[in-house]
Amino acid sequence: MTLVEENRYDLLPTFGLNALAAVATVLGGCVIFSNKLLQLASPMSMALLLSVSGGITLFQALVVLFAKALKEFDIAFDSDSSASNESDADQGTTWLVTTACFGGGIGISYVVDLVVQKLTPGQNMNGTARLQPDRLSFEEGRIDVKPPVEFTQSQGSDVFVKMDEAAKEKLQRMGVLSALAVGIHNIPEGMATFVASTAHPWVGLSLAIGVALHNIAEGVAVATPIYFATSSPCRALLWCFVSALAQHLGGLIAFVSMGQHADNGTRGILYGLCAGMLAGISLKEIVPTAYMYANGRPHLVSAGSLAGMFLMSAGLIVFKYLGV
Repeated sequence: MTLVEENRYDLLPTFGLNALAAVATVLGGCVIFSNKLLQLASPMSMALLLSVSGGITLFQALVVLFAKALKEFDIAFDSDSSASNESDADQGTTWLVTTACFGGGIGISYVVDLVVQKLTPGQNMNGTARLQPDRLSFEEGRIDVKPPVEFTQSQGSDVFVKMDEAAKEKLQRMGVLSALAVGIHNIPEGMATFVASTAHPWVGLSLAIGVALHNIAEGVAVATPIYFATSSPCRALLWCFVSALAQHLGGLIAFVSMGQHADNGTRGILYGLCAGMLAGISLKEIVPTAYMYANGRPHLVSAGSLAGMFLMSAGLIVFKYLGV
């Protein structure tokens, strides 16, 4: 983002970084084109992807966006204050409002989860949770799936699928429901990525990377059941694309809410809400799903999450030294 004037930002990088994170959903769906890529999409790989993503997004929420919200509210309340003895009260109000917005963001993540539960009963907000490790196992070059769906591997690299019509219909429905859940889930992520990009380009880029890692896993969750049910890669990628569009919808909602000349109070509200949404999504969906895929290896999730936080903190230090 290049600041044109105070509280104004360029639209190209903000929407561009949102598109970068969104296209990762389609990229994750591309695993259906190669058996080797399917083998790489093992439960351990998914756990590592999700845990690193969780660490990145949680760090951004608690350290970067929350701090930005505090700063914006501090400026807003300070400009309204004329007496120096009101500074302590202003600081208290700043923290109160910021924390309230943060809590509101967490509440929004639960509301989104409730909407997903109503539209897709028995499913989680995070579409990756639909590919249970005990049902899909990509280990040692084989794909093992419990009946009624059976996968066999030829001497070459092709994968053949044996299933009856009922199993195909059930598998396709699972993929479509995953696409719906992922799409709804991507709306708050799109809002957060857009808002973060208005703060600074490196903030938006780092968050876009974390969201992209998460979206790759979601793309796998959407594309694979639809592909194995229909044998149509175009249809599988189409649903990934539909899910990715929701990311742009979230960015558009944030843009309409913020505008090009938002005051400090409005920006503080959006930063606080997005910080809460990201924290809620990370702790309620991304990290628990990573533990599910880790299958009894919690140290892998802990290491991945801490690695994501370390990468973000290292990037913050480097950018500050460079004066960016």
